[in-house]
Amino acid sequence: MISKQQATDSFVVLYGISWEMYEGILDALGEYHLRHTYDRGALEVPSLLHSVTWQDYMRFLDALGDRSLRHTYDGGELELMSPRKDHDWIKSFIGRIIETIAWSFDVDIQCVGSTTLTGESVEKGFQPDEAYYVANEAVVRGKKTYVPDVDPPPDLLVEVDVTNSCLDRMPGFASLKISEVWRHEGEKMHFFRLSDAGEYETLDHSLAFPFVTPNDIDHHLGKLDQLSENAVLRELIEELRPRLNSP
Repeated sequence: MISKQQATDSFVVLYGISWEMYEGILDALGEYHLRHTYDRGALEVPSLLHSVTWQDYMRFLDALGDRSLRHTYDGGELELMSPRKDHDWIKSFIGRIIETIAWSFDVDIQCVGSTTLTGESVEKGFQPDEAYYVANEAVVRGKKTYVPDVDPPPDLLVEVDVTNSCLDRMPGFASLKISEVWRHEGEKMHFFRLSDAGEYETLDHSLAFPFVTPNDIDHHLGKLDQLSENAVLRELIEELRPRLNSP
């Protein structure tokens, strides 16, 4: 039997954890020497745990319920993340960009936000920053819940990496067959497509929105220091509109 032990000296603090949720997390992960502190809804735990079974990971997700928690599970490794404001701001605004483009140019999408995506057959799971159905929007239209290993994966996923994660999340995205990823790394946006070989290749324009490039996103994110979000979105749409009408 694999020894269950504390994996790291790095800790994260999770806020808004009810007593019932706290007990559920301990029930799921307590065997992994989960050194922790709980104080009036704030739970401090190790950021990385080793040898967590798939069953215990599922129990951990059940304990969280509907609470949003950015995390990665990869073959027994469970990393918990407590995003900073700059992370949440950037990922939320990129989400606004996608939704505004879809609205402005009549592209049907379904927003699934940070719904936890899992695949038991590959023992991987994660909570994306933002995720969308585009090509498969009609397939999932009206569905209120995501059923792992039954529903198609989202077509477009947003990943904002402003901190140093211990686990590389991209192989997990590939295992669940996410066809397109917009990954923002510090000051730079990259678009990726999943190749037939199951690996990500860089794109010079989006698959979901072929008239959008990574440079478009970088350029307009750079304007947020001087302009309001709404003003930046208006400028972006006006710049994109002629491309949609060009031959």
